[in-house]
Amino acid sequence: MRSKNIYILFLMVWSLGMVACKNWDDRLVSPTESLGKNLFEQISTQGNLSTFKDLLIKTGYDKVLSSSSNYTVFAPSNDALNGLSTTILNDTAQLKAFVGNHIALMSHNVPVSDGTSESLQMINGKYYQLNKTTLGSAPIASANTFASNGVLHTLSQSITVLPSLWKYISTNQTSSAQNTAMTNLTFQVFNASKATIDSISATTGQPIYRPGTGYETVNAFTQNVYDLNLETKQYTYFQLRDASFLAEVEKLKPYFKTSTTDSTYRQSAFATIKDLVFEGNYTIDQIPSVLKSKFGVNVTIDKSSISQTVKVSNGVVYVLDKITVIPTEKFPTLVVEGENFVERMPVSIGSAVIAVRNRLNPVTNLTSNSVSVIGHGNAGFWLRYQLNDVPSIKYKVYWVVINDLYSTNTAVAEAATFNINQKLAMASLSATTFAYPAAALPVKTYTEQLLGEYTVNSFGKLNMYLVANGTNAMSLDYIKLVPSF
Repeated sequence: MRSKNIYILFLMVWSLGMVACKNWDDRLVSPTESLGKNLFEQISTQGNLSTFKDLLIKTGYDKVLSSSSNYTVFAPSNDALNGLSTTILNDTAQLKAFVGNHIALMSHNVPVSDGTSESLQMINGKYYQLNKTTLGSAPIASANTFASNGVLHTLSQSITVLPSLWKYISTNQTSSAQNTAMTNLTFQVFNASKATIDSISATTGQPIYRPGTGYETVNAFTQNVYDLNLETKQYTYFQLRDASFLAEVEKLKPYFKTSTTDSTYRQSAFATIKDLVFEGNYTIDQIPSVLKSKFGVNVTIDKSSISQTVKVSNGVVYVLDKITVIPTEKFPTLVVEGENFVERMPVSIGSAVIAVRNRLNPVTNLTSNSVSVIGHGNAGFWLRYQLNDVPSIKYKVYWVVINDLYSTNTAVAEAATFNINQKLAMASLSATTFAYPAAALPVKTYTEQLLGEYTVNSFGKLNMYLVANGTNAMSLDYIKLVPSF
């Protein structure tokens, strides 16, 4: 009797389990039913996929799915494709992108556990999250039909091909001054791999390129901020309406003075836009009160002013009227290291005259490199430093000069033999902004010394010259320019 009761209990538990799993198991197909067919053959046997089969033939993907390479197909049912836009159907490129949006590289089974997901790369370059019940936002109607070269799943809804964020920006310029400004941030760079070689120099052994070849156009935003074409990343882009965008640009124009109105606008626009794109895909509810940009600028988003939300394949766009940014946060402290000079006085000097030393700073307890110039024998010997893209603002100028150059350095005595006497000339070698000190710089000074203030009158390149007083020695740890508003 006891064994009979146990058997009845087992049947009850088994029956409950079968009921709970029935909805999912109805979507599964035994592997043995289909392994003899490739993916295209498997799709061809299913009447509810006949429309998708025709699209495969029309785009040439039937041959791809008949090959020996492995793929995963998420085939929309006939009902899901009913009403597919004629614009897509009549455009070869759009149709191929649409069909490719449902074919993933390699074989992927649908996860069996809740909360488990996988990022899949589709054959058209887009990425979607696959979980137990959906691919992206499309529900999975049946799963895991195996073929000789992959796996077939059926969707009850097709997946629209969305543009990348960069595609959205570049194709939505007429309605947005911000998008127009971003796409116009172009410049030319030389790419040797695309240049034509005319000959090889007999002197240097380097290629001599044909004039006018090898140049390509790149965008300053995609080069220096984020490449918004990348499908492997997710971004949130805040697109200001024209009046708000132009007002933000206007606030920055005093800091980007150039010789022309167009270039001043261009630089001010770039400084505005670079802090309006953030890594990650934020829903409206997830947007914090303050976002910190890639460049450390705090941006306050007025979510109540968001009037439009646009989904793109690698993120989201919010069209809005208001943000709050403190302009001065956009201008960081600038530092140039002493060893990073770009040019020196073009005279003959010994190989040991200029030395880079690694020293422990007892004030900060950090080691750093500094440059020393000893025995150069040339009155007014100089080193040139260069900073690029310097805003047109006033700076407090500091330097750290480590004067610890000794011929004797023992526990008994330190005999100084080198007088360090130098100045920093701003913008030009003959500038007298900061004078030579009245006497040699103090020994063993490891702290920053304020030289004074200097105003950069126009945005762009700033040259600074470290100049010896007569034939005195020189030394420099770093120069620091702190914005002074």
